[in-house]
Amino acid sequence: MNIGFDAKRFFLNRTGLGNYARSTISILARYYPEHNYFLYTPKINEQFLCLYGDRHLCLSPKIRSPRTFLGQTFHPLWRSIFLGQLIKKDNLDIYHGLSHEIPLLNKSNKTKFVVTIHDLIFLKHPELYSKLDILSYTFKYKKSCQSADLIVAISKQTKQDIIEYFHINEQKIKVIYQSCNPDFYEPESFQEKQRVRQKYHLPADFILYVGALAPRKNLITLVRALSLMPGGMQIPLVLVGQGKTYKQKLIQKIHELKLNNKVKFLNFVPSNDLPALYQQATVFVYPSLYEGFGIPIIEALFSKTPVITTRGSCFQEAGGPDSLYVDPYSPEDLAEAIKKVINDETLRKQMTVRGHCYAQKFHQKNVAQNLMKFYYKLKQI
Repeated sequence: MNIGFDAKRFFLNRTGLGNYARSTISILARYYPEHNYFLYTPKINEQFLCLYGDRHLCLSPKIRSPRTFLGQTFHPLWRSIFLGQLIKKDNLDIYHGLSHEIPLLNKSNKTKFVVTIHDLIFLKHPELYSKLDILSYTFKYKKSCQSADLIVAISKQTKQDIIEYFHINEQKIKVIYQSCNPDFYEPESFQEKQRVRQKYHLPADFILYVGALAPRKNLITLVRALSLMPGGMQIPLVLVGQGKTYKQKLIQKIHELKLNNKVKFLNFVPSNDLPALYQQATVFVYPSLYEGFGIPIIEALFSKTPVITTRGSCFQEAGGPDSLYVDPYSPEDLAEAIKKVINDETLRKQMTVRGHCYAQKFHQKNVAQNLMKFYYKLKQI
């Protein structure tokens, strides 16, 4: 088959949506190399051609980018309008918009269109977005859902949100979970762990959070929970992620609670350092209010690190039956869960063993098989 992807975020986004694009294309190329893959992007960043998802796999796809002045200058116009002409010219069987969008003008009668919807946070929590963004996202995402032959929702929660807000027939929506970087699948060597520990000056025991420093991540609740811990159990908190305004609010709260020597910020950690970081954490805490899925949760499960996250949204889908779930608005509830994990070695071992077993459903081979199965079905329609 000729399979094309919206690769804008593959090349231009280093975090969530970019990782999803690189992971999806990588695992399909690895497990189904017999197909032809086309990447459509307004710009090219060469470093992402050797995919992060497999150190030994270097993809040689057919890359398409705008050649005209108009397309190079107005990228959204190229992706929404002109891209349809390229898709027809390349004789695609499948075109997959990996982040919420497919071209508004589809020129090919042969091509089947798939769109991945990650979340509808802007409708669930409109207070976090500008009115203009809400209007823009609603139009583009809804239009894509209506026009697509298949919608991939990355969680059951996202599927329910699509049905609720866009009134899409549920038969058109398939839940296909995400994978994570396979570097998390295997334990790191003692030497690698020591290298990472020394590089970031990590303490022997620490609570870990990985993700953006943003309001919906609810990190002030985590800091408050740390302040409620008894002195002897107040192990350091390591926050991995970037942010601006919210980070300043966090720093202010940390000062207020006199936790300056208990919270460590790591603004940027290269992906090859993350597995050893996760594997040395005492517990991974993800207090987010809402996510489409929550990749850091499965990174922690693959790393055999106990997970505490919040009730609601998609978190139980990602965390499974052996993670701990707390009220996202209760620092007291979160503090109790952290104390429980730190105090109980038997519980920690149970959480790590069973959590690792649960994480296998998100192994990249399973994700690739599920996605390709639906591609084949679409092609036959």
